[in-house]
Amino acid sequence: MNSAAAAFLTLTLWLCTCRTVLLSDEQPQHSALAVQRAATVQRIGRPGELVGNWRAVLQARRGSGNGANAEAVTGTWQFRDSEAALVLKFRPGSRLQQIRITAAAMPSEGLRLALQEGEQELSLVAVQPAHADAANERAEWIFETEDDAVKSRRLTVRRLSDIRWTMLLEERAAGGADWRRMFEVGMTRDGERLAVAGGGEKKCVVTGGRGTIAVQHEGKTWYVCCEGCRQVFEDDPAGILKNYQAGLEQEQRRVEGEDRR
Repeated sequence: MNSAAAAFLTLTLWLCTCRTVLLSDEQPQHSALAVQRAATVQRIGRPGELVGNWRAVLQARRGSGNGANAEAVTGTWQFRDSEAALVLKFRPGSRLQQIRITAAAMPSEGLRLALQEGEQELSLVAVQPAHADAANERAEWIFETEDDAVKSRRLTVRRLSDIRWTMLLEERAAGGADWRRMFEVGMTRDGERLAVAGGGEKKCVVTGGRGTIAVQHEGKTWYVCCEGCRQVFEDDPAGILKNYQAGLEQEQRRVEGEDRR
């Protein structure tokens, strides 16, 4: 199992543990809120790897420097009540300013995406489930505007590796059938890779991603991956750390069980 797969598995196990621990009758009311947030993060799935800082190049034509722009992309979790959203902000935002991915209340409804293009925000929905190749772990997500949208857009998000993603934005003329390329954004992770279990890297105590921001509780230093997770931690540091430790213990028991086989 490579580093990306191990990190994703660790996050999934932690989220499952979080759900189990937080459903205890002894937990305070805010724990139910944490359960709902964790479930939303889990439904968003692998795109959650986009949290962090990225170096990006926006190209109107593939392989051509004409019209290309350098962009800095920052991915963060944003939590509002029981909802969690993955937000990508582009700087300077030459053609695309922000992307916001949310999970519907019902898991069967799939993901939704809000795309800020200039002064207008467009709403897109996932038109097919993520496709993954177990051999190379590539995956893609396709989002399209509704049929009655003023502007027709299709955004294809592709995961090439744990440090490389691309986003292709296309448009379709009113009444047309064919999609036409507008531009593509190639993104490379800025800095180190996501944390891997047992790899000695700092981990976010909220989502299990790579910890980059230090937080304090009772004289000890912990880490979170973004400002959204910092806010969640500060709301209930004791509860977050209890769930985090429970996840680590469950993972340790799983590893020990495999070693005995």
